[in-house]
Amino acid sequence: MERLHKRLSGKIEVIGINVGINEREKGVKEYVKEKNLTFTIIYDEKQKVTKTYGVMGTPTHIITDRKGFVRYRDAKFPHDLEEHLKELLE
Repeated sequence: MERLHKRLSGKIEVIGINVGINEREKGVKEYVKEKNLTFTIIYDEKQKVTKTYGVMGTPTHIITDRKGFVRYRDAKFPHDLEEHLKELLE
């Protein structure tokens, strides 16, 4: 995700969401710092985002369009990511 963020910064927004289960916010911040992640990371302590997008397990990869409509959802990162992005960037 970091490579995607760096490659397409300004064209798309990459957001990582920690669902707040079995982890503390402090641990998430330490992980972000350790891995030198520069994209936005949200700690979803009250599971608002998790519930909104119907996340049932982790990891869940979701691609939305600019209006927030889900265009891709799966436990695996899409093998055809470039096609998804091309469609969204048109």
